[in-house]
Amino acid sequence: MKCAAFGDSWAGFRTESGRVGAVRAECAHMGADLSRGQVAGERLQCPLHEWEYSSSGVCEHIPAVAAIPARARQFSLVCKEQYGLIFGFLGGRPIFDFPLFENSDHDIYSAPYRMDFDTPYQVLAANSFDSQHFITVHHRKLLAPPTLNSFSQHHLSVDFRASVEGDQLHDRLLRRAGVDTVELSAHCWGGNNILAYNARTNARILFTILPVTAQKTRVYILNVMPKQTAPWLPRPLRRLMLTFMHKMTIAFLKSDIVVMRDLQFKLGVLLKDADHIFIQWVKYWKSLPLATLKG
Repeated sequence: MKCAAFGDSWAGFRTESGRVGAVRAECAHMGADLSRGQVAGERLQCPLHEWEYSSSGVCEHIPAVAAIPARARQFSLVCKEQYGLIFGFLGGRPIFDFPLFENSDHDIYSAPYRMDFDTPYQVLAANSFDSQHFITVHHRKLLAPPTLNSFSQHHLSVDFRASVEGDQLHDRLLRRAGVDTVELSAHCWGGNNILAYNARTNARILFTILPVTAQKTRVYILNVMPKQTAPWLPRPLRRLMLTFMHKMTIAFLKSDIVVMRDLQFKLGVLLKDADHIFIQWVKYWKSLPLATLKG
């Protein structure tokens, strides 16, 4: 499998034992595309001269020689398989655990909804911290000033409480279900993974944002089932409930999808009070350590 991140091409693979890995797709020998290779046991085999790389990027077998050069290695990503997606840590060893939803059934999740944007990834990641757009785009009237929290250098969260005042179908369905206010908590980890909780609907929404290049971004959105949601029902029915929740999530986000396309990150006249949460997110994002994609 071939994918791109920050302008680099990566070869993703699953070994015979089920371990997942990702190495830079350009072979250290003559630059052959490793994503066109095949799995050989626990290694990825180059399609040109059959050099074999472990998931750590080290070449462990060369048919033509017995002694393997020390430079025969690829930059690799430490990978984690979760919610049906493969996550690669861009920057060596992970310095925090992959975030999981609390009090959730991690085995019941929706299929990811995928979108591509000609927009820098930080613009999309910052959207959850733009309190003004909840009013203007989503027609959610804030009932109290949003509050911020931070557990570490790599984390920033915001809590909103707002009334549902929109007239879209999903807004009317929420009110018919007795949900006239929403309480949203969005947790950003590492600048591009956002775990959102809606306390009134029990929705858990993952936004994972892949920076393909400096100007192109791929976003995956999925829902995870809370443990407290109808635990007495059979799993197929709970999955069906989650599918409905996922459709409601995407319907809510349709307005965002339209206005965020091709949007560039140009900070102009920011408002000290109205944009306070957004300004704090920008400070958080600028403080994150940069990934070193060299190897």
